[in-house]
Amino acid sequence: MDWIKIMCNLLDHRKIKMIRKGPEGNTLFLLWLLMLTEAGKCNRGGYLMVSDSLAYTGDTLSMVTDIPLPIVQLGLSIFVELDMIDQQDGVLFIKNWRKYQSEDKLEARRAKDRLRQERHRENERNKILALPPAHLSRDNHVRLSRDVTPENRQEQNREEQSRKEQTTDTVRLFLQDTPLFRISDHDLRDLQQRHGIERLMQAADVAAETWRRKREDPRNPGGYLQALCTSLVVPEWYVPFAERQRRAKAMQQQQEAIASQQKAIKAQEEAVSTERDALWNGLAEEEREHFRSLALADLPGGVNVAAGVVQILAKMKAWEARQVSGCS
Repeated sequence: MDWIKIMCNLLDHRKIKMIRKGPEGNTLFLLWLLMLTEAGKCNRGGYLMVSDSLAYTGDTLSMVTDIPLPIVQLGLSIFVELDMIDQQDGVLFIKNWRKYQSEDKLEARRAKDRLRQERHRENERNKILALPPAHLSRDNHVRLSRDVTPENRQEQNREEQSRKEQTTDTVRLFLQDTPLFRISDHDLRDLQQRHGIERLMQAADVAAETWRRKREDPRNPGGYLQALCTSLVVPEWYVPFAERQRRAKAMQQQQEAIASQQKAIKAQEEAVSTERDALWNGLAEEEREHFRSLALADLPGGVNVAAGVVQILAKMKAWEARQVSGCS
């Protein structure tokens, strides 16, 4: 998505008022707005995903928003409590995303377009099947041979029509999600008959990839493809479909490896977090107060932070002290 929808009365919403009046309120409000824009960039229905197999984490949000990790963690906990986000299965999800971004209306329009295309194809198919079988000769007086009966001729017509439809569907896969998808099945069949299947498929793929690079909407998709089929000049940047599939598969394998590595890192971080909490819970109150003082001493002068943030920083101080004593 290139843009997202935000209500004009957002600042009047009671949840936003609660956030802004609390600790680090304006920073957390900024974090919320940045999370909305990131969800729009991800374009996955409100899910914050780097890829299909790699989800955003607190560290990821801290990096892309340039907001300190403790404040991000504080914000995520508040957003969960206010029922603004969901963190099931470790994946961040903006609640009511489809409602406020009108994705339901967009999906309904896409479904309506698909149904219209299916009805059009069905009507075209019925028209062709209703045609009388073709004669074997230009001479209308020549009789059909014993082998070529009207039934056989109709079966051959159906098989030929099926092959044309398969080719049409393949070309439409190339043109999917581009303005060229508007071309009619009749025009596609005409182009196939004129230029052949291979030429048409290559021209369609080049046309689709050209649109994805330049975003120039052709007013007449049929005429545009006809011109390409007649005098096709393959751009230097063009990568054939088979090679793109191979690269996509390699990229997917790489992403799966990264996701596996991220999962291992996350598991290790969770184990450390559990040990850190256990250490903190085992400290006396005097020791905890000591580490809170150390955490406050590291903050810039004149900066007031929430008690929850100080608690997180103090836990880190206690953990660092234990690591140092364990090494000595």
